[in-house]
Formats: sequence, structure tokens, C-alpha cells
Amino acid sequence: MISQPQDAAGFLSERLHISKSSAGLLCLRGISTLEQAEHFLTPKLADLPDPLLFKDMDRAVTLICEAMRQQWPIVVYGDYDVDGICATSLLVHFLKTLEITVKWHVPNRLTDGYGLTSSGIRTVGKMVETPALLITVDNGISAIKEVEEAIAAGFHVIVTDHHEPQGRVPAADAVINPKQDDCGFPFSGLSGVGVAFFLIVSLRSKCIENGYWKVENAPNLKKYLDLVALGTVADVMPLVDVNRILVRAGIEVLSKRSRPGIWALCEEAGMREGGITSEDISFRLAPRINAAGRMGTPEIAARLLMAEDISTAQPAAVELEEKNKARREIERTIVEAAVVQCEKQCAQGAHALVVYQGDWHPGVLGIVASRICDRFHLPAIALADDRNSLNIRGSGRSACGVDLFTVVENCREWLHHFGGHEQAIGLTMAKNHLDKFIDALNSQVGEFLTQGKKDDEAVIIDQKLNGEEATPSFVSFLRHLEPCGNENPEPVFLVENTKLVRTSIVKKEHLRFALHLGDTVYQGIAFGMGKKISIVQDRVDVAFTIKHSNFRGRKRVEVMAVAIRPTR
Repeated sequence: MISQPQDAAGFLSERLHISKSSAGLLCLRGISTLEQAEHFLTPKLADLPDPLLFKDMDRAVTLICEAMRQQWPIVVYGDYDVDGICATSLLVHFLKTLEITVKWHVPNRLTDGYGLTSSGIRTVGKMVETPALLITVDNGISAIKEVEEAIAAGFHVIVTDHHEPQGRVPAADAVINPKQDDCGFPFSGLSGVGVAFFLIVSLRSKCIENGYWKVENAPNLKKYLDLVALGTVADVMPLVDVNRILVRAGIEVLSKRSRPGIWALCEEAGMREGGITSEDISFRLAPRINAAGRMGTPEIAARLLMAEDISTAQPAAVELEEKNKARREIERTIVEAAVVQCEKQCAQGAHALVVYQGDWHPGVLGIVASRICDRFHLPAIALADDRNSLNIRGSGRSACGVDLFTVVENCREWLHHFGGHEQAIGLTMAKNHLDKFIDALNSQVGEFLTQGKKDDEAVIIDQKLNGEEATPSFVSFLRHLEPCGNENPEPVFLVENTKLVRTSIVKKEHLRFALHLGDTVYQGIAFGMGKKISIVQDRVDVAFTIKHSNFRGRKRVEVMAVAIRPTR
């Protein structure tokens, strides 16, 4: 159990008029002063940093204004995942308010590959006459050669990205990326759509300064924050600091479902009412948007989010739902085969899991890596043959706190290309380098894990609860901790020596139960723990999170078990 500074908890409890248990949860998040508590509990858009703190932001905005004056067409070059599609949709929609000719392109994962490519430049070159302005979103930071090609083809180029720079950056007219060493922006954890949002914030200010708009009739940029929340949560960015402000406000916008594409998407996902949470984004909305890119049709998702009316959005949402069903079936088959490889590697003492089969569908490799990472609690990379070359390529996901970008970077001698961030990477290599890469990766991850490998069965408990602490006001206070996710996880509670009641098995693998907390009985679910039905006949210790939901207009509070063990 994590210790908490009792003096700070007492101080916050008294000054904020909350329970000691509630204050303790704030302290566990490094909050010990009233100012810190205010920023965390009531994040304000007014507290966002100045976009001009980004390196090259002023140059980028000046160039866009020049494009307006010269009537150059603008092409937004995006990416095929949720973050990239949201960033593309956001920037295209805003630029259209400036009465500029705006085109967009999202590459096909299966045929084009990731990011700005030579073939992609040829494609966008056919869309517009040059001179023109090319703006990348959620990609471009490693496209050294490709930016040179775009410039040679007659484009001015602005790169906006959030992935890790790999030494030299492209010689674009402007490069906006908070991870550049000499960037003055105070927060480096933005998503691609987050970076794009700050670009339009700065551009809006410049347009007001230049007299294009008056303050009172300039667009209200809060309406774009639903896209920022979607992309930020889907890309597993840290939900702290600037991202907490953006996502908290963005979820408020998202929950109104005012964007036609969001309304249609929620209809297909069975989310017709109630507030939307970060968990809803991760497990219900993002997979559907991602399905388009995974199946080689990212333009469906882009059309959905750019739709101006329901009649356009609804067919796209229906098509996405079909793509998602197909994706799930392909994924299920591949995961089954990948698990067999992982079990063999674990038996041999692997520190990282690398699975490969030539004919696996490249569109689901990232989610396969995520599934086996979650199952085996080790960093995982899933690979298949590259359909466009003799190489193999794939995606990786992190576990155990491993900085996957850094460990893969230390194995770069065996790779053609790689990119990403701490939690997720993409990579390409020659097939005959696979074994050497696996050895190097295991060595690198092994060095990290020897510093203190996590127990696979360990669960970090935020608080033990008893009947007196689990009051309705305490349960209600938990809503103020949202949005939860990376670096702001849901609190995990522990109740010891309790008796679960009304236990049953659901769908042959999940355990349904009821748990007494104080004077209230909460319905509970333990996913994948159906086999524990025998041990819960006696007294047990239960670690769980508390979930708030809205079903058919009724607000409900349930518990979700993350671990159950017999009381010792």
C-alpha cells in the first residue's frame, strides 16, 4: 500500500470540506496544497499555456496567413489512427472557416505505410496546383527525406507532430513538436491532435490581430475539444497537466454529442445517453474509429468526424461498425496464435515478447501487441510481412514501466525504421535481422527489469476501505478525479475479510457478485475470474475500482474487481 502524508491529507480535508479518505487520494497524486488541489479538481481552459511558447509556432501561423493572402491551397496530411484522424478533422474543419481551399489525405496503413511517404507526396501533388502548403498532423518528425521531396515538388511544409525526434529534424518551414529539445512549451505529453489544437488557437489569435475576425465573431475553439479528448485518450497520453485541462473540457463537449459524427458513432455503440468517460473512449469509441485504419479504409473515419450533418454521418458510422466487427474476428484468430508463441517464449525466460507470422493482417498488429502485453505483463511486439517489400514490420506496446521507444532505439542497428513514444512504437526490419533484434531487445528490457521486475500478481492499492469510509459522498467525490488514464489511474480500493453475495458466472468466464460497502450493497463484476467462483464461497479480500454509469436514464454505481484472494 502506498503511504500518504497524513498532515497534508488532514489539511486538505479541513480546507476543502471533504473526507480524510478523499483528501488521501489527492495526496497520492502528489497534491498537497490548496493551489494544486484547485488546479486538479477544477482545471480551467484559461490556464492553458501560450501556444507561442512552441518553437516555430509564430513561423507556422505567419506561413498559413501568407497562404491565405496568396490563395495557396492547403493540404492536411494525417495519420490512420484515432489521434491522426482527429487531428486531420480538427485542422481541416478550422481551416475551412478561413475560406481557404483545403484538401486532406490520410495514408492507407496496408498499402502506404505510416507517415509522410514518397507515394503520399505524389498523391497530394495531384490534388492541388503548386505553390501550395502541406501541413502534417501526428506525423512528419522523422520524415527528413520526404519533406525535402515535398519542397522539391513545390510545397511549403509545416510539420506538426508529437512523436520522439530522432536526432535531426526535417528542414520544413516550421516544425511544431513539444518534444524538440529547444522547444519552450512547458508540457511535452501532448497528442498529435493536442498539438494541432494549439496551432489553431494561435492561428485564431493571429486572424483577430490581422482584422480577419472580431473577437465576438471568432470561432469558439471549445467545440473542437471533443476531437482533442478522443485522440488524447486513444493515444494513451498522460492525463495530467495540460492534457487534463483539455480532456476534462473535451469530455464535456463529447458528452453533448453535438458533432454529427460523434452522435452517429454513439448511436452505433449503444451510447445514446449519459456522460461519456475516458473509459468509454478507450473501449467503445476509439476501437470503432481505429477499425477503419486497421482494415485499410481510414477515410471512412475521417468522413465520419468531418460530416456536417446526420445524413452524411450515419452511413459512415454504420460502415465503421461493420469494419469493427471484421477487425474483431481477425484479431481473435491472430491473438490465439500469438499466445502460443508467447507461452513458449515465457517458458524460455523472455523479458520481452516478439511474435511473428508472415500472413498476419498488418492492420491489427498494434492491438495484438496490446492484448499479449496485457495478458503476459511484458513489453510485446507483433510483426508480419510487409506487403510492399521483403521486410517485416509491426507494432509494439509497453508494460512494466519500460520506455519502449528507448529500448528499441538501443536496438536500432537491426532496424530500417522505427518511431513512436514510451508506450507504443512502430518498426520495420529485414527478415534476416529478426533473431538478432529479439536478442538485443531482450537484453535491453532485461537490464531494465533487473532493477526491480514487478510481480505479475501484484496490485497497487490506493486505499483500504471500511464501512465508515465508504460513504455516498466519498463515492461521489471519485468523479472529481476523472478523467482517469495514463499517469492518473483510477484508484484501487481494498476490502479485507468480506463475504461476497449473489455470486454467479456470466458468459462462462466472468464472475458476477454483490459487495457490501457500509450501508450500501453494490453490484460487481470480475472479468475473466469465473474460475474463482469456488473461493468466493468463503471470506475473501477484494481489490476493486468503483464505476459510475448511466443506463436508460438511471445513474448507477458498480464495482469492478481487479483481484480476489482468500482471506489469510
